[in-house]
Amino acid sequence: MVDNTLATRQRPRGVTILAILEAIGGVLEVIGGILLLNVNTTLGIIGIVQGIISLVLAWGLWTLKPWAFWVTAVLSALTVLYGIYLLVTGNTASLVQTIIALAILIYLFADRHVRAAFRT
Repeated sequence: MVDNTLATRQRPRGVTILAILEAIGGVLEVIGGILLLNVNTTLGIIGIVQGIISLVLAWGLWTLKPWAFWVTAVLSALTVLYGIYLLVTGNTASLVQTIIALAILIYLFADRHVRAAFRT
């Protein structure tokens, strides 16, 4: 039996952008991990694994898998919480990353088209 659910749902443009950015990040993490293997095997393997996870998440976003919606939401929420912690301790280096994660969270939950596309 063929799954035609994606054919009946329209992927929101913002989700497409998130999926593409996640895929680019995943490819860069894999490349970085491979380059690190000669310097530090452990960090190289961690980078490769993170890259593969990012690529799987990108595929899930692209194909509108409900689990990808929730994984993205949880990771964004954790990023926001960590960013707030860093800001409270006086570290402003992650301010942009925190704002982006907050924007992603707002987009995922405030846009009814996104929730409908993922059927959440």
